[in-house]
Amino acid sequence: MPADQEKLISRRVWNFVKIMLALVLAGFVLSRTDLEGLTSLRGDIQPLWLVGVFLLYYSLTILKALQYYFLLDRQVDYSKVLHVVVIQNAVSNFIAAGAGIASYLALFKVEHDVKISRSALAFILTKVGDFISIWFLLFVSSLMIWDQIAVYHFAVELVLGIIGAIVLVFFMAIVLRHRFIALIRTFLKWLRLDRLSLVVKGMDFLQALVDQPQNFIFRVVSLGTTFSMVYMLVTMSWLYISFRAFSLQIEWMVTVFVNSLLQLISYLPIQVMGGLGVNESAILYLYGAFDVSQSKLAAVLIGSRLLFYLANLIALLYVPMYALFLKKPPRSS
Repeated sequence: MPADQEKLISRRVWNFVKIMLALVLAGFVLSRTDLEGLTSLRGDIQPLWLVGVFLLYYSLTILKALQYYFLLDRQVDYSKVLHVVVIQNAVSNFIAAGAGIASYLALFKVEHDVKISRSALAFILTKVGDFISIWFLLFVSSLMIWDQIAVYHFAVELVLGIIGAIVLVFFMAIVLRHRFIALIRTFLKWLRLDRLSLVVKGMDFLQALVDQPQNFIFRVVSLGTTFSMVYMLVTMSWLYISFRAFSLQIEWMVTVFVNSLLQLISYLPIQVMGGLGVNESAILYLYGAFDVSQSKLAAVLIGSRLLFYLANLIALLYVPMYALFLKKPPRSS
């Protein structure tokens, strides 16, 4: 069997596994509540908080587009970047995150003639900023509620250590540049890991990174991290307000702690349809250490999931608006 066909079959099998996992976990969340809990959601809705849910969600889209806009050094009009982000979010949240990333790279290349290496660098540097922000928020929130999360102490320490090591390697690559890359390559060769696809891609990124001017990288990372910190704080607020919209009040710092871990879970390549089932199950588990009704929380998570999809559908209205009013027609030759 040709290698390309084997890869296609493997990809389809993996996608099927992810879909089945999403459905099983979604079923688990449904099993944690009952019909009475679901029907009572309508009466629990707080209109003002509900408006806040939608406003914060759209502010996240605007912020993400601003971050890409500046990381791409304003080579593309903001309205066009926003168009790409809206489509990327829709593909990620209705299909899969990997498909969303592919659409992001393809749209910038095909529609706006941005080199894939440039848009990929902006995307990865955005994720570096996200990692730094997540590390900081997880550290602060866990410190504030340390006595309440005894069951998670080891996991938190492990996660903080791993993220810290990744960020340290990143900054050492920027500072030591080619010497550090040579050292890493030697170490990986000694461990016989230098042929693994993931390792090769990681080293290619680090090589592309150190080839950039050092001042440029520090400026971009600082800018990206600032945007990421604001983005993460708005994300925490969005989850908090999503709960309040259904009359479920949970301590703010607990929400920051749970959402910080949830952001890390979202990077696992097991999610489809915006983390359907996976996110809800993780939230139920993580809030298990706190005095939160699992039945009430499960019902609220189902309601929040429906709001999430509705917000994404409404956001797609920007696509025809962009095509009609904002997209400039091609110049006649």
